Amino acid sequence: MSNIGKLLTRRAGNFLFSVRWVLYPINIALVIALFLYVLAFLVNDYRFIRHAFTWEMESLMVMLLGFVDASMVANLVIMVIQGSHQIFIHKFDLVEKSERPQWLDHIDSGILKVKVALSIAGITLVQILKDFVNIEKVDWTLEKHRIVIHITALVSALVMAFVWRVTHPIGLVPDSGAEHATGA
Repeated sequence: MSNIGKLLTRRAGNFLFSVRWVLYPINIALVIALFLYVLAFLVNDYRFIRHAFTWEMESLMVMLLGFVDASMVANLVIMVIQGSHQIFIHKFDLVEKSERPQWLDHIDSGILKVKVALSIAGITLVQILKDFVNIEKVDWTLEKHRIVIHITALVSALVMAFVWRVTHPIGLVPDSGAEHATGA
């Protein structure tokens, strides 16, 4: 190959590699959406605190499960933002190793998908639990759909985890050993 061909190939490769920065605005949009979600959460939290002593126990449980659900959704968004940035855009250059979440050091696109799928299964489970707290008010047609969605999310997550484990045996995963074996 001539020098011009090598130069063009290198420049084309550099261009294709730099396209990853197109993902940056998507992550920024997710951060903005997360701030709006937290704002909505704080409004609900204010209502909860303001009326805390007027709720029945079942209503309190539903509200608390809603808070757990909100936490899981927020954690999922953080995981997607940080994981996709770390994997596809640029490694984080944090001064202190202690500032870095442990899971971020052992993540690849496959395990990120497994973590997202398991988080979705957890979120669907919380919704089902909220419905069962108010069982007398449950629309069973809707509940059956939620259960099917939950089972589908759970089975999908387990299949993804199995495929990831088969393609990443413990001895072949760098610096992960026990963390991946335990699902961390």
